[in-house]
Amino acid sequence: MTVEQKEVPGQVFIDRYAQATGARVALALVNDLVITPTQPAAEILEQVFAFDPESVADRPGQRVEEMTALAHRLRHVIEAMHVGDVDLAASTLNELLAEAPAVPHLVRSDDGTWSLHHHPQRADFVLAWTSLCAEAMALLIGEGHADRVHLCAAEDCGRAFVDTTKNGTRRFCSERCQNRVKAAALRRRRAAQAQR
Repeated sequence: MTVEQKEVPGQVFIDRYAQATGARVALALVNDLVITPTQPAAEILEQVFAFDPESVADRPGQRVEEMTALAHRLRHVIEAMHVGDVDLAASTLNELLAEAPAVPHLVRSDDGTWSLHHHPQRADFVLAWTSLCAEAMALLIGEGHADRVHLCAAEDCGRAFVDTTKNGTRRFCSERCQNRVKAAALRRRRAAQAQR
C-alpha cells in the first residue's frame, strides 16, 4: 500500500507545519510579546492561549516573565532562519528541546476523540509550550522549510510569518503591509515624475 501526497494548487505541503499549533503560538508570542506589543503582556498571553481550555486554566497571564523570555528566544530562532543561518536556529532550538523534551502521548478529549500531544504529561504550562513551540519550529527546519520563515519586509512592521505560497517569494506578513509599501512606492515614483 502506498500513501500519496496530494498537491493543492497554489500552496506547498509546508502548510501542515506552518499551521501546527506550536508554530502558530510561537509566531504569536514573538509578534505580540516582542515585535509589536499593543497591550499589556498578561492580556496578550490570555488572548494567545484562549483557544486552549487547559492553558486557560493554567492562567497564562500570570506567567509573563517566563513566556516573554521564551518569546525572545524564539525570536532569535526566527531571525536566524530569516537570514539563512539555519545552524544558529537549530542550535537554539536544540537548547530549547533539551530543556523541554517532547514526550509524545495520546490524550482523549471530552468528546471521546484521541489526539497526539507532544509535551510531557502533566507538564508545567511554560515547559509544555516551550516543548510545543520548539518542536514545531524544529519540524520546519527538519523538513527543509527553514527558508520559509521570514520577518515582514515593511520597515515599520517586522512581524514574523511562515511563507506557505507555492513559489516561496512572500515578503510581507499581510496584504495590508504589502499594499502599504506598494502605495508608498507609487507615491514616491509619482512625486519624482512630477519634479521632472
